[in-house]
Amino acid sequence: MAAQRLECPVCLEVQDGQQHQCREGHVFCASCDSSLRAPRRCPECRMALGPLSQAIRSRSHEERIAALPAACSHCGLATTRGEVAAHEQDCPQRPRACSAAEAGCAWSGLLADKAAHEATCPFAVCQRMMAPLQTEVVELRAENERLQAQLAPLQAQLAAQGAENSQLRAENSQLRAENSQLQSAEPPAAEKKAAKAPNGVGRSAEPAPAAATQNGAAEAAADAPPAPPPGP
Repeated sequence: MAAQRLECPVCLEVQDGQQHQCREGHVFCASCDSSLRAPRRCPECRMALGPLSQAIRSRSHEERIAALPAACSHCGLATTRGEVAAHEQDCPQRPRACSAAEAGCAWSGLLADKAAHEATCPFAVCQRMMAPLQTEVVELRAENERLQAQLAPLQAQLAAQGAENSQLRAENSQLRAENSQLQSAEPPAAEKKAAKAPNGVGRSAEPAPAAATQNGAAEAAADAPPAPPPGP
């Protein structure tokens, strides 16, 4: 009779977990409350309910459900509904799977037999051998990610320097080309000097040949009048 008074009026079952109530005190389980369509109303008195995020919990109803008697499904131990889940999790009679079940082992047995099985299970043995390597792989991946994070700004800086060097090379090539054009258009230095000096100025007189100088002196002496005789 106690369980009948605790059952949800919507699903007609005694549900574990949170229990909600309206302002008149009518209780229903949280799972049924979450499935109510708008406009949300109490399933018994049809009173308007607030949003689900502001639902009113019935703590006393939850405590009465948790105190109901229950039994372990593995060993049959008598307990309560509030404690049976924790007991079944650690119950020695609960079937356990091999620790290498994800690797392919399909064994299932009692907790007392699990250690003996895993000592000879090839999947479990390989898993134990691979565990240190997997740990090392995880550490190496973390180290690699750390180094990659440090390398990224250096690569960006190197790319920026490369672009700057390319720009400087292009400017240098342009300056060399302009310099070559200026040199080809400029006259030689001797021509510039001759163009600056006036006619006959700045030119050194060429020396006359020695033979021509002597012949000219002889002709001048022959043409000169004879000298008068000396007096008494």
